[in-house]
Amino acid sequence: MASSICIAQLDVAITDQSFREDRVIVSSAGRHARSRFVVVTVTAASGCRGWGEGATMALWSGETPESAQALIESTLKSLVVGATFDHPSEIVAVLDRACVGNPFAKAAVDCAVWDLWGRENKIRIVDEIADREPVTSIPIRASIGAFPPEDTLARARGLWDEGVRVLKFKTGTADVDDVARLQAVRDELGPEPVFTIDYNGGCGHDADAAVHSIEALAPFDLALVEQPTHRDRISLLAEVKKRIDIPLLADEAVFTPDQLREAIDLDAFDIMGLYPGKNGGFTHSLSMAKAVAAVGKHCAIGSDGETVLGEGAMATLAAGLEVFPVEQIPCDLQAAVLYADPVSAHPDRYANGRVTVPTGTGFGVEP
Repeated sequence: MASSICIAQLDVAITDQSFREDRVIVSSAGRHARSRFVVVTVTAASGCRGWGEGATMALWSGETPESAQALIESTLKSLVVGATFDHPSEIVAVLDRACVGNPFAKAAVDCAVWDLWGRENKIRIVDEIADREPVTSIPIRASIGAFPPEDTLARARGLWDEGVRVLKFKTGTADVDDVARLQAVRDELGPEPVFTIDYNGGCGHDADAAVHSIEALAPFDLALVEQPTHRDRISLLAEVKKRIDIPLLADEAVFTPDQLREAIDLDAFDIMGLYPGKNGGFTHSLSMAKAVAAVGKHCAIGSDGETVLGEGAMATLAAGLEVFPVEQIPCDLQAAVLYADPVSAHPDRYANGRVTVPTGTGFGVEP
């Protein structure tokens, strides 16, 4: 039987990593070339440590690394240090009572406690949560920013040569010809690459514009369409879903369990994008995945450009739960092909378009 943990110390630091120049992402949400994140380290009375990463980006959640660090140090730390938890799932309620929003700051703390609990008890978290035999590797989906056709082709060719077989094109950005971009890649790479598109809400509050854009790109054999409309209107996703024949993945519109319940009520998605940072912790992602499974839909791991440290918790979810059909819907576990620094990327975990699921205790990854 697993033992409880007492948190003796919590430390938070800001990290700074750059993407490879050929992997910089431009989308309707902005530009991502550099990741300034927070890393939380929690230490038990025994000296055992656990880690969690918060992929803080103001354009995504309104958080900066400085704001997340300040919140953790001024408010969340005092609720954690000195506390005893029988199970790591208990901490998310403590964090949610302390403040609203700030999902990535909360996730960094929540994931660190989960990781510590697993390490202290010599348990792989994937074994703790699994409802199937955990998979040992997961195919990835890699993003290509909204660049002109020639640049898009060069980036697609680079990913293809590195073994990536599922491409996610950022679409819906003004003054970029998405039809020409996808045409250029299909013409050169042929029918084998799996194409998905991600608007990051680029069609705004206009469902008609979203449907027309998707219809223009449908001839390129799209496996899924991600978040075409604005994040604040779940009902628009539902409208678009009714009018297209391609599976729709909801991302920015659903951060929280309550937003998920609304999306389910409105039948606003076919696939739900989940990951601990966006959802405010591993505990929330786990419960949300179970809610999606209960209504017979599927999940996929999204991302905010997490390094391999953050991907430990993400891979754990996808590996252990049947609601993530990873062979049919690959996951955004992109660190190995995004980052220039091998510490952030862990290229040894990547081969032929797949990442190996960590095998160590906790989430299996250390900074």
